[in-house]
Amino acid sequence: MKKYDFIIAGGGMAGLSLAYHLSQSPLRDRSILILDKEDKKQNDRTWCFWEEGEGPFESILFRKWQTVEFHGTGFAGPLDLGNYQYKMLRGIDFYDHVRSHLAQFPNIEFRQATINRVKETPQGGFVIANDEPYMATYVFDSTFPLDLKDPDRHNLLQHFKGWVITTQKPCFDTGRPRMMDFRTDQRGDCRFVYVLPFNETTALVEYTIFNERLLPEADYEQALKQYIANFLDTGSYQISETEYGVIPMSDVPTKERPSKHIVRIGTAGGHTKPSTGYTFQRTQRAMQAIVRSLVTRGKPRRRPSWLRKRFKLYDSILLNVLEQNRYPADDMFTRLYEDNPPTKIFKFLDEDTSLGEEFRIINSMPKKPFTIALLHVLWRRAF
Repeated sequence: MKKYDFIIAGGGMAGLSLAYHLSQSPLRDRSILILDKEDKKQNDRTWCFWEEGEGPFESILFRKWQTVEFHGTGFAGPLDLGNYQYKMLRGIDFYDHVRSHLAQFPNIEFRQATINRVKETPQGGFVIANDEPYMATYVFDSTFPLDLKDPDRHNLLQHFKGWVITTQKPCFDTGRPRMMDFRTDQRGDCRFVYVLPFNETTALVEYTIFNERLLPEADYEQALKQYIANFLDTGSYQISETEYGVIPMSDVPTKERPSKHIVRIGTAGGHTKPSTGYTFQRTQRAMQAIVRSLVTRGKPRRRPSWLRKRFKLYDSILLNVLEQNRYPADDMFTRLYEDNPPTKIFKFLDEDTSLGEEFRIINSMPKKPFTIALLHVLWRRAF
C-alpha cells in the first residue's frame, strides 16, 4: 500500500483550496491524493464573500461590486463598501481552475471514490474509499459530519433556493446588487432575498432563511415568484439555472485536530462562521494558516490566541437571539447596517476588529434581548 504525504478526503471547496495553497508553497512537490465521490463538473453552488484587495482567485471571479443595496424595515439604500469589494465566484469556475492548475503537478493524484472511513493509526492517517485502503502522514478530512442535535448548543440552518432568471425587460442595475432585502414575509424567522445581477436582463435571485427546519420545495418557489412579481419589473422571465443549499449555523464545538494525523477542514473543521454561514473566505484563511504551519513547523497546527475565543461567544449570542426569536431579525439587521459602516461590520465578521470596535457594534444592538441571550448562553455552558 502506497503511503502519501497528504491525503485530502473530499475534493470540494475546502479540499481543493488546501491542495491549491500547498501547490503555491515549498511543499508543492509532496505526494498528495485527493479523493471525492463526484467529478466536480457541475455548477452546484455560488460563493459570495467580501474581501479587501485582490485574492488568490481574482482571475476567475464571476462578478465583483463596490456598492451593494440593503433593504430593511426602516432603512434602505446603497452601502459603500470602502476598501472592500463584494465578490461572486461560481462553483464550476473554481473547480475547473483549481483542477486545471493541479493537473500540472504529477505528484498530485485525483481519484473518484466514495470515502467509507477515516481513522487514526500509529503509522499515520488511514482512509478507506471504495473499499480500498490508503495511508498518509496527514489526512485532511472535509467529510466528517457535524452533530446538529446537541440540545445544549444552537443548531440553526441557513437554507436557500435561487434562480438565475433572464428577463424580458432590462431591470437590473449591474453595478448594485441587493445583498439583503427583507421585503418578504418573515413568518417569525429571518428571511431575505439576494439579487446578484450578471447584466441588465440576467441575475441570480435567491431566497434565504435562517431557522431550524427546511421548507417544502414549493414554498421556496412561491416566495421567489412573489418577490419577483413585487419588486422586479421583469416582464416575462425564464429560469435558466436553479441552485439549492443548506449550511449549518451551529456553535457545536468542532475539533480541527481530532488526532495526531487527522485534520478536519471546511465546515467539518469549524471554518463556517456560525452566525452568518459564510465559509469561503474563512476556509481560505484557515488553509493558508495550515500550510504556513506545515512549512515552518512541519505540523498542520494553527494556534489562535485564547482572546479570539470571544468571537465564538458573539456567534452564540446572535444564534440565541435568532433561535429564541428574542428580537425581529429584520429589525436587528436594519439597526446593524443603519448604525455601523459596512467596513466595520465586515471587519467584525472577519474577526479582525479590536475590542473597542466590537463594543461600538454590540452597543448598537437592542440591549435587553442581547443581554438575556448572553445570560442564557452562559447558563447553558455552565450547566
